[in-house]
Amino acid sequence: MCGIFAVSGETSDAGMRVLEGLKKLEYRGYDSWGIAVRAPEGHVPIEKEIGKISHVEQVFVDAHEAIGHSRWATHGGVTRENAHPHQVGRVTLVHNGIFENYKEVKEEGPDHAFLSETDTEVIAVMINHLLEEGKSSEEALRTAAEKIIGRFALLVMIEGISGILAARRGSPLIIGRGEEETFIASDIPAFLAHTNVVNYLDDDEMVHIDGAKVQFSSLQTGELIEKRNIEVPWKVEEAEKGDYPHFMIKEIFEQKETIARAINHEDALVEEAIELLQSCNGVYFVACGTAHKAAMAAEYFFAKFSHRKINVVPASEMPSFEQFINEKTAIVAVSQSGETADLLEILERGQKKGAKVLAMTNVESSTIARIADVHLPINAGPEKAVASTKATTAQMAILFLLACADGNRMNEGRQILRSVSGNINDLLNPRYEDLVRTVAQEIMNHSTLFIIGRGSLYPMALEAAIKIQEVSYIHAQGFPAGEIKHGPIALIEEGTACLVLGDDQETLSNATELKSRGAMIIGVSTTQADIFDHWLRVPDCGGAQSIATVVPIQILAYHLAVLRGLDPDMPRNLAKSVTVK
Repeated sequence: MCGIFAVSGETSDAGMRVLEGLKKLEYRGYDSWGIAVRAPEGHVPIEKEIGKISHVEQVFVDAHEAIGHSRWATHGGVTRENAHPHQVGRVTLVHNGIFENYKEVKEEGPDHAFLSETDTEVIAVMINHLLEEGKSSEEALRTAAEKIIGRFALLVMIEGISGILAARRGSPLIIGRGEEETFIASDIPAFLAHTNVVNYLDDDEMVHIDGAKVQFSSLQTGELIEKRNIEVPWKVEEAEKGDYPHFMIKEIFEQKETIARAINHEDALVEEAIELLQSCNGVYFVACGTAHKAAMAAEYFFAKFSHRKINVVPASEMPSFEQFINEKTAIVAVSQSGETADLLEILERGQKKGAKVLAMTNVESSTIARIADVHLPINAGPEKAVASTKATTAQMAILFLLACADGNRMNEGRQILRSVSGNINDLLNPRYEDLVRTVAQEIMNHSTLFIIGRGSLYPMALEAAIKIQEVSYIHAQGFPAGEIKHGPIALIEEGTACLVLGDDQETLSNATELKSRGAMIIGVSTTQADIFDHWLRVPDCGGAQSIATVVPIQILAYHLAVLRGLDPDMPRNLAKSVTVK
């Protein structure tokens, strides 16, 4: 959830490097920020404030080591006292995750005048107390970790001990290997300008970095661990805005390429995924938020192309159905980050029951990807706007291909998706964006929007509502087109804006019912209907129509946010990677 970053090496500007790295991780949290540097004299001064780090121009003292944090608040309000790093005695610490039993440990622990409301400060107190008892830094971190129930990623600096310690359980940490320095971060973009060579820290592992020296060990036993260096194929420009004003619109326009990249897998990998599905009696597609809407679309893809009934359940609701999970069950996990806490818990419990896991994530090094029996990367590249766009259509493209392959129609599926990619390439141009912006100007001051769709466009109506809510803060609701007359139509009055996805006769009939009550109808479809007050054209993409239809909605949501004076990349109260329940 939060962004954490550390630098240790032959450099005098570690504080400034951490500042720049945290700015690249701000999509993970932007309630407050903080940076600690190891000064030449040995002490560790801290700078921290509430608010976004993106506008900070702080100058830090010369230092060769620093740690930092960009916070998405969980325990405790958005205050300077609750901002990280937290410092207790010799210990300076930042934390991403949830310390579920911190209250019990706090009550049982040594006396301490707590300065914050956070669970993190309790960890710093524990480690400092263990150091005072004579334990080494590694022993103190391992002992403290034993008491933590929950997921965490920790960075620790200890006064008088060179280097930085890090540990993880459930929350991501990646090591970047430079020639004369080492980086630790929640995500690769933080250090991509310096190196693309990484090591992945696994659950219940720790690392001590000291310049270019790196030592991995077990968080449970202390046994040393060897890691191989991995070269990440991402390019620096993929993680930068370039000439675009925001990451969100850049990533929308990148869908010209990402859909094609998503399906560019060897047949053998897709066939391995299909073998996993076909070896099981029951299949549950489990996801959260936007990824869940992509999975809902897959329910229609599988029904149409492979005549298979799949179950689609939000990860937070899956506990009600875990009684049906066994060794003949497949769980398909769909996640952009691959670190979603609700989803990880379902997978861990499912695997204990013998279930097989097929994962689709945008991060091949993620926890979900690494624990899966089969992983299909969506290959969308870094996605930094909090509201997912290119990762969504990439997920849908792979799910569509999977459904076609399950019905022995993989070549047909690839052909359709190549056509979709080409059609979206034609759609994404400045003239079309201007048209969508004009529609956004018409509805930017509306307090409520309704969206309807039928078939696989129904999940897109729900996704459209999420996008508009996330970035424009306009109340938006999606409905199955045929359900609008069973209650929601009571809310329609003169001028109410309604987005109608699709142009089939039944959906147009439902749109007519809305228009007769005074609604303003915005059609998002392949053909223009007389009842549309505004029309956003979508290319005809056949069975993959839902993939193309969501694109103009993404552009509309973006321009609604901009016209309302909002930052579409960093919506309030949200973060990119949800690593807490």
